[in-house]
Amino acid sequence: MHKRAIEIKEKLLGPDDYEVALSIGHLASLYNYDMKKYEEAEQLYLRSIDIGIRLLGNTYSGLEYDYRGLIKLYSKTQQYQKLLHYQSIYDEYKQCVLIKMSQSRDSTVGSVSHMTVDEIKSEFFRMLST
Repeated sequence: MHKRAIEIKEKLLGPDDYEVALSIGHLASLYNYDMKKYEEAEQLYLRSIDIGIRLLGNTYSGLEYDYRGLIKLYSKTQQYQKLLHYQSIYDEYKQCVLIKMSQSRDSTVGSVSHMTVDEIKSEFFRMLST
């Protein structure tokens, strides 16, 4: 059913639409976490990441789920070089998000942030858990 939904969205919206990327990411997670179809999941995660970055930039919040899914997939399949590569990309992604959050906070309140990096990290992870 997920595949059919993706096909319909691709026809209606185009293959690189945001909604297509979301559905692809969801199907990748289903394959990865529930069905153990790791090769299919990997290709879908990579496609979802590609679309997300092209449409919404490298700090798009949906990327986190795809990166984390890939990291778990590579761990389960013992593909440690790929795991390390995407762990590095994920770590860089998190830093970019923290910077963007800090800049957004600064522009919202109209002043320079006086938060330390550790405070920013704590706030970031607090926001993730809510």
